[in-house]
Amino acid sequence: MLKIATFKAKYLKDGHLSVPKEAVNTLLLRTGEEVRVVIEKERFDKEGFLGLSGIWKDKSEEEIDIYLEIIKDREVFGRAEVEL
Repeated sequence: MLKIATFKAKYLKDGHLSVPKEAVNTLLLRTGEEVRVVIEKERFDKEGFLGLSGIWKDKSEEEIDIYLEIIKDREVFGRAEVEL
C-alpha cells in the first residue's frame, strides 16, 4: 500500500533533510528504511497567499496544492485568465 506524507523540510548543513515526526508516524518509518523522495523548492509564500482572501484561511495545504495545479493546467492550455 502506497503511503504519502507531504511536509516542509529544512536542508541541513551536513546535506541531509529534516523529516518531521508527524511524517515519520504517518509513514510508519523505521530507522534504515528506504523511501522515495520528490523535492520541490517552495515557490510561493503560503502565509501571504492565505492573507489575500479570508476564504483561504481554513484550507488545508492539500486543497491549496490542488488549486495551484488547476491554475498550472489552465496556463498550459492557454486559459490562465478568466474574463468576466
